[in-house]
Amino acid sequence: MIILQEKIINTMSNLKRFSLVEMGKLLAIRLAVQFKNIAENIKIASRYYSSWSFLKVDLFLLGSYLFNNPFSISKRFLIEKGEENIYAYGETPLTTLDLIMRECRVQPGETIFELGCGRGRTCFWLSAYYGCKVIGVDQIPEFVERGNQIVDTFNLSSISFIQQNMLDTDLSSASTIYLYGTCLRDEFIKKLSKKCSKLCKGTKVITVSYALTDYDDGHHFELMRCFPAKFTWGEADVYLQIVK
Repeated sequence: MIILQEKIINTMSNLKRFSLVEMGKLLAIRLAVQFKNIAENIKIASRYYSSWSFLKVDLFLLGSYLFNNPFSISKRFLIEKGEENIYAYGETPLTTLDLIMRECRVQPGETIFELGCGRGRTCFWLSAYYGCKVIGVDQIPEFVERGNQIVDTFNLSSISFIQQNMLDTDLSSASTIYLYGTCLRDEFIKKLSKKCSKLCKGTKVITVSYALTDYDDGHHFELMRCFPAKFTWGEADVYLQIVK
C-alpha cells in the first residue's frame, strides 16, 4: 500500500510538472505574439499614420474591436458552425502586406479581392496606400457588417465588404486576388484553384504557404515569383501566380 501511494504521489507530481511546463510554453508563446503585435503596431504608426485618411479609419477600426477582439468573434462563429479548427483566424501584418504588394508589383487603380479579409484592416490599408479598389470577402457576418459601417461612416467609395463563401464569389472583375488562407484544407484549395483558373488571362493570384500550381491539374497558372515574408507566427513563402 505504501509503495502504491508513493507511485500515485510521484505520478501526480510528474503530471503537475508537465502541466506547469506546458503552461509555461503557452505563456511564452502568447507573450512572444503580443510583443510582435506591439512592435508591429509601432511600425504601423511610424510608417503609415502620416496619412490622415488612414489614421482616422484605422483608429476607428481598432476602437470598434477593443472590447470584442476579432479572434474571439471568429472563434465563436467557428464553434457555432461545428468546425474542428476554431483558431483559424489570422491577419497579415501591414508591414508584410506592404512587402507583398511591392514584390508583386500591384499598381494603383487595380481591383483587389481579399478572400477571407477578417475585420478588413488590410482592405482599408490597400485602399489608402495603393489607391486600389478593394473588395473584402468573409463568411463572418459581424466582420462584414462592421466593415461596411466604417465604409459608410467615412464615405469610402473604393471599398466594399461581402459576406459570402469565397467559392461562391464572383471574381471576374479582379485584377489581383490575395488569399492568406493557411488553414484551408486541400480539397477547398483545389476547388478555389479551379475557380480562379477560369479568370481572365493575366489575373494575379497571391497565396501564402502554397502555390496554386500544386493544385492545378490543367496547368492554368504560371508561377511568377516566390519569396519569404514574416507573419506573427513565423516566416512563410508567398507565391505570385498568374492565369495563363
